[in-house]
Amino acid sequence: MSALLIFAITWAGLPPEQALERALDAVEPPSAMRAAFHATLTSGNAIRRIEYDPYAPPAERFKLTLRQGDNDELDAVVDGWRAERQADSRLFADDLRPSLGDARIAGAPEAMAVAFKHRMSKNDTEFDAPFSAGMAGRVQLDPVSGFVSRIDYTIERPVTLEDGTEVSQYRQRYNFGYSERWGVSYVMDYEVYAKGGRWGISEERTIKVQLTDIAFGLAGDGEQDLASREQPYNVAPSLMARAQ
Repeated sequence: MSALLIFAITWAGLPPEQALERALDAVEPPSAMRAAFHATLTSGNAIRRIEYDPYAPPAERFKLTLRQGDNDELDAVVDGWRAERQADSRLFADDLRPSLGDARIAGAPEAMAVAFKHRMSKNDTEFDAPFSAGMAGRVQLDPVSGFVSRIDYTIERPVTLEDGTEVSQYRQRYNFGYSERWGVSYVMDYEVYAKGGRWGISEERTIKVQLTDIAFGLAGDGEQDLASREQPYNVAPSLMARAQ
């Protein structure tokens, strides 16, 4: 990590460089970790709800429980999610560390935020390539816990796709919780926004995903911990849905 991260200040009781390493460790779960969850996806007036249970028989693990309104892009997101071998992998930013490039403290040192140039990772697809090449990111750590609370990505310049479509704006936002019991940071909700078009016609698209009823466990383990249950004590606002 860059020497720019070394300051005479502390983040959650640690030097910034060590605090960032600790936060990155928490977004990289053990390979055996699994998570059941519910998700609500919205775009405009369209809604899709899904349920995922990694302990159910293969044909019953991923279920679409609500389809309201027509939206091809939302259907494509659901189909892509269903096709993944482990749908719960989307709850973890396990490619964040290799994605960091030219990391530096963003804003005031005490803000506990790191800005970086996105670096292509194993999770980037062929479709992602034109966006990833010119994408800037920002990681925000929670001021109390020191773990990742939010990640933002945005393209720094317009991107032209193979069909001639120019994407003038594109950004992603991810909000995180932290499980004290399991020692992992996980995605609680995210939003993707895009604006662009061709032939002088511009359109906007926003897809939002809210994750609830998150229950962690290990492969082959029937015991799970409900991450979205009501907390018995006060916690930082950004960690209200974390697991015990």
